[in-house]
Amino acid sequence: MAQDPRKRQKQKERKAAKRKEKRQALAREFIPGLGDRLSAATKYPVLHSRFSDELWSEGIGSVLLSRELPDHSVVVSVFLVDRWCLGVKDAFAEVLGRSAYEEKYLQRRRPGSALQDVTPSAVRKFVEGAIAYAAELGIQPHPDYHKAKLLFGDIDPSACQDEFEYGKDGKPFYFVGPHESSQRIRQIVNT
Repeated sequence: MAQDPRKRQKQKERKAAKRKEKRQALAREFIPGLGDRLSAATKYPVLHSRFSDELWSEGIGSVLLSRELPDHSVVVSVFLVDRWCLGVKDAFAEVLGRSAYEEKYLQRRRPGSALQDVTPSAVRKFVEGAIAYAAELGIQPHPDYHKAKLLFGDIDPSACQDEFEYGKDGKPFYFVGPHESSQRIRQIVNT
């Protein structure tokens, strides 16, 4: 007796889906995701820990932390920090070759923009302080912060003796960014 072609097709699709799921599970097991790579990179020394000068003059700027791996690739986390109000507005992390890292993060900067070297503990203390300040105002960090912060590892923020000021003249000061929607602006102002 011949099997119905529709049933046969569905059976083939189920088997194909199972094979695909099994391949993906094996790939996840052997190829670590970005979060796993960030966590694993914490055992290597910090390559750069820097603040952009705009943090102090404009209240918003980038904070960078990077580590070099034994294969000479670099793991980097970058945080866009609004120290006057919003805390971490954006965050991302990536793994790239040393020359690509230097070209993207060290050489290609805006004219008049400079990065200043700071201790890794200052980077962590500053970023976490900005998050705490924004949380007091009811503002959460960018969702990618939770992945990018994995590169901090066991860096001790209490090792930094510097004190950082959040808010402008002791008060929250919000200015609209070029990519913020009117809905987001209303949400922040209402908060």
